[in-house]
Amino acid sequence: MSTEPTQWTPMASREAATTTTPECLNCGNRVTRQFARVFGDNRDDVHACPDCSTYREMKTADFIPEDRR
Repeated sequence: MSTEPTQWTPMASREAATTTTPECLNCGNRVTRQFARVFGDNRDDVHACPDCSTYREMKTADFIPEDRR
């Protein structure tokens, strides 16, 4: 048994639990998780972002394929 104290890393488990940043499926631009939750489909996949679409198009979800809604 080692007598040396182990270094406490409170964020280590949190970092391991995080996933990669969501990306727009249309242009590849990175978006925030909150943006994906609001403007993405039911799987939080973003099919358009402000760089490749307008907010009106994103809000109506006309660009999301029917099987992904």
